[in-house]
Formats: sequence, structure tokens, C-alpha cells
Amino acid sequence: MGNEEEKPVLGYQTNPQFYQSDPQFHQIHHPAYIEPGPGYPNNPSIQQYYEYNYPARPLPYVSPDVDQGLSFGRVMLCLMLFLFLFAMIISMFTMMVFMTIKPTFYLDSFEVRLFDLSGNGTTLKANWETKVSIKNTNTRSSVLVNQVETSLVYRYVALDVSYVDHVEIQKDSNVQILDAFSFPSSKRTFNTDSVVKEMAKDRQRGQIMFDLKLEVQLMVKSNVFHKSEKMRLFCERITLDFKNTTSNIPTWNGNKHECVSGL
Repeated sequence: MGNEEEKPVLGYQTNPQFYQSDPQFHQIHHPAYIEPGPGYPNNPSIQQYYEYNYPARPLPYVSPDVDQGLSFGRVMLCLMLFLFLFAMIISMFTMMVFMTIKPTFYLDSFEVRLFDLSGNGTTLKANWETKVSIKNTNTRSSVLVNQVETSLVYRYVALDVSYVDHVEIQKDSNVQILDAFSFPSSKRTFNTDSVVKEMAKDRQRGQIMFDLKLEVQLMVKSNVFHKSEKMRLFCERITLDFKNTTSNIPTWNGNKHECVSGL
């Protein structure tokens, strides 16, 4: 039993040379063991992730002519906006300065120096004096009155005219101007007969009325701006009373009132 022969397995052919190693085969196809290369590199740190420079996305190509046109358009738009805002600021400043520029006019007194109606009411010689106050209500600018043309009016007829020139009124202050009128007037030409007849009738009734018409040329002055203005004003229904039918001098009833605009 110790020397039992090995019996081949049925169905398989035994090839004793199959398992024999060939030294040349190992030398050609299986070279000597080579040392492995270094291991995988260490994972990058968090800082390296943030410092990694990703490739920039290429910008679209813009023609130089198109770019210059857009720049010019932006400049023009900014310039127009600037001019618009500048004009708005100047307008607001002008309104603040000149909002209350127009002065006010008040009749202070009306005196009759002479009223001589003779010749059975056909001849008249008369002299009148008026005082008008001009108040500058503007607290930011002074007013220069270049000229005031004052006409004494009776029944829509200008009997005489008086002029006052170059009166300056400081901020929030007032001045008084004096005018003198006479009849007949060398400055006016009209039919005096009809005027005298109507005044004779008013004397019989005991009351006579006049109006003052003022043509004013003025200029408002501030530290920056000067603005010219024209005004037309009327002091209406100035009533004078005769004490009796034989009185030659009528007297004003003292009714002071503001002269109103006639424009």
C-alpha cells in the first residue's frame, strides 16, 4: 500500500511538462520586481481650493465703434440731466427771491390847494396835491422805482400828469411820493368846457370824485439777480365833499385804500 501507483483520472490527459517552469519565460515575460512609485498625493488644503484660478469666461467681442457710441450717449444723457437739474434749481431760487416782488401802493392824502370855479361855472382854476405810499413787502430784495407816472382822472378824462423818478425802497420798508396837479394843464390837451360844466354840477350836489392812475416802472434787485417789472394801478373813487354850496375848497373824506392793479 505504501507504493501505490498513481492512476490517471479518466477523461483528462496528463502532461507532466505543463507544470514545469521555463526559466527563460520568467526572464522575458516577468522581469524582476520593480519598486512601486510614490503613493497618491495628499488632498489639497481648503485654502488651495479658494486660491485655485478658474479659467476666466471670455468676454463677448464689442466693436470699438459701438463702444465709443455708447460712451458718447452716456455722456450726453448725463449732461442733459445736469442741465435739467441746474435749470430747476435756478427756477426755484428765482421764485423764492422774486415771489413777492410787487410793492403795494396806498393813497395817504388828497389835498385841494385851489378850486376856483367862476364865471357862472364856466372857468376853473384848481391845484391838487396827493401823497402815495409805496411799501416793499419783499424781505429778500430791494426795489428801485425808475419812474411813476401819476395821472389825475375825472370822469375818464386825464386832467394832469405828474412824474416821480428814481426812488429806491429797501427790504420790508416804505416810502412816500408827492404829486402836484393843476387845471388847466399845460401837459394835457382836451375840451375843458365839458369838464368844467360837469364839475359845476358836482359842486351843486356837494360831492366830487377823482381817480388816480399810476404807471410804474420798477426793478427788483438782489445780490445775484435784477428783474424789471411794469405795473398799472388805480386809486379809485377818491371822494371830496363841499361843506356847502358856496364853499370853494372841497375836502377829502380821508378814506385811505390800496391802489388796485388795472392790468
